[in-house]
Amino acid sequence: VKISDAQIKRHINDQRVRQLKDVRCPLYLRFNASRTGGTWWFYRYEAGKQYPYRIAKYPGTQAKDIMDVVSAVSVQIAKGKAIECNRFETVDQLVDWHVQRQCTLKRSTKERLNNLKSMAETHVMSLFHGVAITDMDHQKIDSALIQPMFEQGYSVSYVRANFFLLKTAFSIARRLKHITANPLSEVQFKTFFPETFSVTEAQIKGCRVNTEDLIDILPAIGQQQPPQRLLLMMMLAHGSRIGETRKALWKNISFIEKRWLIPKEDAKNGVAMSYPLTSEMIELLRSYQAWQRELGYNSDHLFPLSRWNNQPIHSAKASEWVRGVSKKAWSAHDLRKRARSIWAELG
Repeated sequence: VKISDAQIKRHINDQRVRQLKDVRCPLYLRFNASRTGGTWWFYRYEAGKQYPYRIAKYPGTQAKDIMDVVSAVSVQIAKGKAIECNRFETVDQLVDWHVQRQCTLKRSTKERLNNLKSMAETHVMSLFHGVAITDMDHQKIDSALIQPMFEQGYSVSYVRANFFLLKTAFSIARRLKHITANPLSEVQFKTFFPETFSVTEAQIKGCRVNTEDLIDILPAIGQQQPPQRLLLMMMLAHGSRIGETRKALWKNISFIEKRWLIPKEDAKNGVAMSYPLTSEMIELLRSYQAWQRELGYNSDHLFPLSRWNNQPIHSAKASEWVRGVSKKAWSAHDLRKRARSIWAELG
């Protein structure tokens, strides 16, 4: 037959049909045992012998796209180059490969790689689990990623970061010829918003925590487990950034000098900070340190991943702690804004 998507649907469930052969060239679609898909095979004949090449998988590569693959493969075969079948059929497989590749290359900071892995596992891979690569388009991204994440209260910046993780994974896979076509090549983040919408303006939003809100926020913080409680209290008391706070080290906290030092390598702007500690904050820190030691924590980090891992919690985990109190009504940055406003009011 002249292989088409209609012909495939017609024969894929017929157990008597093992494969389809195209009348135009030595191209075959061989169905798998479960009849959920198959493999595209291209044959080359030379000196009475046939040489098979696996060139793609179905439904990862549809019939409407296969002749373009055949053309590209024919050129590669003529040049004596090795042919590799499409490695991915679903979006989660592709994204997982991309994240693992980035971790292997180690061209980004450890924090960036942890964030990448967290976004992939928490959102992108689960939202698109089992979705065929060829099914991806504007509508699928809008219904599966853009709308659900905004409904759950995530910021424009975070939704945009997840979108670009997905788009970059497709772009790199296509460039390395792991997929035959990139359905996201023309999809842009601004496509999902009105023409008058500005991503930059949306990111610069007012503070969502009022001074009177603290009457309800402080008791809610007090009901959290010790690590969550201390993280939020330190941010609120000092107006410190969430990234700087989660990396806090005991060696940088002096109960004698009543100072908390944030070294420049942990500061977002690369400038070291020194925060004064009140007597009440020192009392809180001492009791927290005693709690850690009683449980067997030996880490120099105030917020280690575990008793056995001497690394600070990831940014995604710190943000999760904040959302546990805020119920997504405000963010860690809102606490920083409110602290600054209160200090200005106090002079």
